[in-house]
Amino acid sequence: MVSSVPVLDLDEWSKAGRKRRAEIAEELDAALRRTGLFLLRGHGVPEELTRRMRLEGRAFFGLPTETKGRYAVSRPYDNGYRGLGALEVGAIDGNPGTPDLHEAYHVGPSHRTGEEAFDTLYYPENKWPAELPELRDVALEYTEHMTRISLEVLEVLAAVLGLPRDHFTGQSTRATWTQNVNWYPSLRTVGSVREGQMRVGPHTDFGTLSLLDRQQGVGGLEVWNEEDGWFAPPFEAGTLVVNLGDLMNLWSDGRWRSLRHRVLAPSDKAPDEELVSLVYFFEADPDAEIVPLAAPVGGGERMSPVIAGESILEKVGVTLNLPG
Repeated sequence: MVSSVPVLDLDEWSKAGRKRRAEIAEELDAALRRTGLFLLRGHGVPEELTRRMRLEGRAFFGLPTETKGRYAVSRPYDNGYRGLGALEVGAIDGNPGTPDLHEAYHVGPSHRTGEEAFDTLYYPENKWPAELPELRDVALEYTEHMTRISLEVLEVLAAVLGLPRDHFTGQSTRATWTQNVNWYPSLRTVGSVREGQMRVGPHTDFGTLSLLDRQQGVGGLEVWNEEDGWFAPPFEAGTLVVNLGDLMNLWSDGRWRSLRHRVLAPSDKAPDEELVSLVYFFEADPDAEIVPLAAPVGGGERMSPVIAGESILEKVGVTLNLPG
């Protein structure tokens, strides 16, 4: 039997009494120990805003290749455009040589510290396409909601562990984050699929948590745990998928899993299927020291503390010249 994936309703949580909150917390904790994800209702994102975000993002991918290239990323941790096959996430899972079958457009935060070198490293400038002036306004409104939701979820997760409300959010006041619009072209568009190739290869996310607004499809999301192997999580229109990343796995000292997941290749069962996913990756303040929680709250794996931003940059392939 495939593991159940719980649904957290933020409206219900905000009104729930102590007994009901304890029930919700127990269900979330069990799922995060086992798999590392849950669905989120009551998040307050207007349906029309999500529709516009997806529409504007898809319009970007419809621009000529040369035009999109003007907004291309120029380094591993950057905002802007990545073309088809530019990423090879599956290499993380030991399956190199199979570039991912998607295009991506990345947006990041506008806040800065005033320290030029630090800001250049951790807060790359956004590359807004002049051809789609509405994309900027829609993305800024949408990501404001995503940041709000991330902080609300982190407060819930602190409560699940019996920690002070600001245990996680206190180190996330100027967090790094990336909003992706991922376009998964149809099989008819890409022409063919190599053996082992996927829209996104198996991986875990690097940050604290991720928020996914997905479209259901034949070549869609699959997640993994030890009991069930790979399985498709339930789809519920209007919900967000919340999954934990490596930073939260470390923060909880292994109590909670970093979700291993993938997006299947386009299928000959639906050769015209294309999907657009909105994925928000939330991290932490880049100079925050993330200290694993001590047992019994933490998982007891005795992981080593990290500086949040350094851990992210190292995982995306940035070599840091740090004094030692």
